[in-house]
Amino acid sequence: MHHKALQLVKYLCGKIKSSKPVYSRALLILKPPLLLAAELGVCEVVEEIIKTYPDAIWFTNEKNHSVFHLAVLKRQEKVFNLIFQMSGHKHLLLMSQDVDGNNILHLAGKLAPEYQLHRIPGAALQMQRELQWFEEVEKIVKPNYKEDKNSKQETPAMIFTEKHKNLVKDGEKWMKVTANSCSIAAALIATIVFAAAITVPGDYADNGIPNFYRATAFKIFSISDALSLSSSVAAIIMFLSILTARYAEYDFLYSLPKRLIWGFLMLFVSLITLMVAFCAAIFLVFCNQKAYWLLVLVVVSALVPVFMYAVSQFPLVWELFISTYRPGIFRKQGTRVLY
Repeated sequence: MHHKALQLVKYLCGKIKSSKPVYSRALLILKPPLLLAAELGVCEVVEEIIKTYPDAIWFTNEKNHSVFHLAVLKRQEKVFNLIFQMSGHKHLLLMSQDVDGNNILHLAGKLAPEYQLHRIPGAALQMQRELQWFEEVEKIVKPNYKEDKNSKQETPAMIFTEKHKNLVKDGEKWMKVTANSCSIAAALIATIVFAAAITVPGDYADNGIPNFYRATAFKIFSISDALSLSSSVAAIIMFLSILTARYAEYDFLYSLPKRLIWGFLMLFVSLITLMVAFCAAIFLVFCNQKAYWLLVLVVVSALVPVFMYAVSQFPLVWELFISTYRPGIFRKQGTRVLY
């Protein structure tokens, strides 16, 4: 259906281009679908219309918003990339203002539509995405645009701060609740592995040396227990740094997401090594009794919490990683000459 719809768009555009007078018919017929496609992020329709009638790039709505402005205002990444890769008039489009005197950086400073924000999990990630948009648009405009004022005497930075103050508060609350919950789990693991370190399996001999100190399983237990303790303490430190952060706007761009990523990873490492230490301790106790079915049952049961943690937290960690470390919103591709 998508392919057939695109074929229909190409056919209609060709018919309009061959009709006379071209401009009036294009303005009447192509303008509404072009602006709507820019708002909805249907870049194929935008590309086909502009390829057919290049002057459609100048079409604007009642607020003097072109497809470039609408892509920024509605946070349509694909449409913006399409227009940005065009040769020719993109810099002229960046210079235009709407009826309220807003340049394109003012529009980037406004809050994204709710349906776009809801696609991103967590208020902190939503705030990070908004900062990425503002920062990327800031890179492609002239330096004096940062200080331009609209009809209300507002600069882009002033608009961004005003429109995103509630999102900053929500992001702070989300980060603190997440960090607090995870720090409790990390503290519990640290307590368990510290207790296990001073009560080793098999007890001690009369000379104070553990009875199983020559066994390979005991070495595995000792190393895993030490790794679990160090990683859980590291996780507590990372989550504590989140709880004590200042929560300025730009902290949501890199600082806070990186701390949360490392906190989650350290917590995951501590959980894995805790389960390895547990399995090694059980093996030391039951290895001489040849209760292999019991050992298999213990290993399988130890994998359950690791699997549950991975399934429940991996999507969030992956989203954090991609959002923080990806190259940027605007793909650096070769210029596509559409007109």
